[in-house]
Amino acid sequence: MNLETCIQGYQLENIFPTSYFQDLQLTKVKAGQSVCQQGEDLVALSYFIKGKLKIVRRLFNGKEYILNIQEEPTLIGDIELFTDQTTVSSVVALEDSWLIQLPLLGRKAELLQDPRVLLKLGQGLAQSLYDQNIRASTNLTYTVKERLATHILAVETDNYCRLELAPLADSFGVSYRHLTRVLSELTSQGILEKRKPYYHIKNRQELERWRIED
Repeated sequence: MNLETCIQGYQLENIFPTSYFQDLQLTKVKAGQSVCQQGEDLVALSYFIKGKLKIVRRLFNGKEYILNIQEEPTLIGDIELFTDQTTVSSVVALEDSWLIQLPLLGRKAELLQDPRVLLKLGQGLAQSLYDQNIRASTNLTYTVKERLATHILAVETDNYCRLELAPLADSFGVSYRHLTRVLSELTSQGILEKRKPYYHIKNRQELERWRIED
């Protein structure tokens, strides 16, 4: 993978002004590493192109709330660029991921005067709002088992995944005890198997039956 191929393949002229192409950087973020951290200054506008990311917000009580699992190409930093605030949430790679990054030092004002950048930022914010509405309705409509199965299938790699149960329970709006009870049900049914510190998907077909397809 190289920058020139990405510029052509992902039509980056619709995202970044061509005058900045010489400053774009192709960045690989390894699994477990952060793209950005909540509360820190945004140093680059990033376009995620490949891999899997977890978007997490830490609350005032110290708990973490999983906002989204991102696998489709998307902009990162649009909210911060628009509002000129520190990073609103942390973005962490769940697997090795690739991003196109534009360093922001001395460029914020100029970017916000470019119509193409404003259009892309606006579209990204609208999509984020749409996704949040879907997730909110999902928490009201679907069972914990369905939401857990969907989450596991989103974060697994080669049929293995690690589950952060406390923040996951918070993001589902349920108690830790309720979530562990549902997880125990999936293991007792032979769908999952606990292999510390991972869970192994033993019956993927059955787990897929519970996936939310919205």
